[in-house]
Amino acid sequence: MMAGDADIAIIGAGAAGLAAAKRARELGLAFVLIEAKSRIGGRTHTDTASLGVAWDRGAHWLHSASVNPLTRIADELGHPYLMRQSFRTRHLHLGMRWADGRECDDYACAIDAAFGAADALGAEGRDVPVAAALDRGSRWYRLIEHVDEAISGLPPEEISTLDLWHYEDTGENWPLVRGYGALIEAYGADIPVSLETVATSIDWSGQGVAIETPKGTIRARSAIVTVSTNVLAHGLIRFRPGLPARLQGALENVRTGAANKVAFKFSRDVFGLPDTSHASFMDERAPSRHALSFQIRPFGAELAIAYLGGRFAAEMEAAGEAAMIETARDALVTMFGASILAHLEKVVATAWSSDPHTLGAYSCALPGHGDDRRILAEPVGGRVFLAGEAVHPRWFSTVQGAFLSGIEAVERAAAVIGHCSPGGALTE
Repeated sequence: MMAGDADIAIIGAGAAGLAAAKRARELGLAFVLIEAKSRIGGRTHTDTASLGVAWDRGAHWLHSASVNPLTRIADELGHPYLMRQSFRTRHLHLGMRWADGRECDDYACAIDAAFGAADALGAEGRDVPVAAALDRGSRWYRLIEHVDEAISGLPPEEISTLDLWHYEDTGENWPLVRGYGALIEAYGADIPVSLETVATSIDWSGQGVAIETPKGTIRARSAIVTVSTNVLAHGLIRFRPGLPARLQGALENVRTGAANKVAFKFSRDVFGLPDTSHASFMDERAPSRHALSFQIRPFGAELAIAYLGGRFAAEMEAAGEAAMIETARDALVTMFGASILAHLEKVVATAWSSDPHTLGAYSCALPGHGDDRRILAEPVGGRVFLAGEAVHPRWFSTVQGAFLSGIEAVERAAAVIGHCSPGGALTE
């Protein structure tokens, strides 16, 4: 269908693009779905090759799981998950020892207070940096900064309180046993996709759109673009005519932040913690050492997966994979002792900001731009629609937000092409 006409051309076969394609098919719309990578899933990718066991290089949690539409899909497709209220730290290492129960409770109260203070600013309509709500003198500041960076992909000075307040969260974060990427791959298995097909330009100057790719030109009545805000802001897809200044500004102000993982594979249990534990690290002996968090032995697999976010993740990625691995490995050694290294088999790290198809992990609005996501949802010329996690107003930075945005983009496009009846059929 590359050389023919379609009702909708969809760029990107992540959760948003796959959901858009399925909804288009339900509505009887002819669609073409292209993907730059050699696989589907986008930033949701379960890796089974590098360590010989499944682990998610990108998204991992069914956030707000009880109301997450992908939870139902996981049930339908037979993808089990672990039901838990939170991945909050249950084990905290302070550099020289494990924290006691009182200290863990104190940290939990401190992080709740920090998030509460940021939310209070947002609720007042104050669109200021999250850093304004933080107590830098707190014993737990480094851990709170780490959590802010891991959640938003940017440092607290660059996170909008208003944007963060818009996010809706039930506190349920359920990890998928086989991986989130595996679920999205199963969900999209019946969707025709042209892989390794990069969109280089979109011409929307005429009645419809013309999308240039190395494999030819796709002509359609409308286009749904699901790539990251950084990819669009950096002009990796050229638009003719150029995007409206209002939209270009929103792309630059709702950035795709940095978040990475370092995954360690061991030959046996070297941790002595329960399966699927979450452990945090903050060395009180070394104030310059950055805090980290780890998923330990997910579902009984002999893995430790370090989480890095924000400025620290960007700096580590720029320093290279070896530096990133060394930093995470040193934290593990401090926590569990050097003897664990005798049982270390493999280690790998992600680099989402260096990936030319993503240029980052997930989106975060800068202070002063907490309402810019609604600009991203505005159609361009009535025939170009953006979708993806950055576009969703309440569930941004999540797979379910991307998923729902893809469906909503198709329905907006269908309303232009024709009309969507209450039963879901397209009528002229």
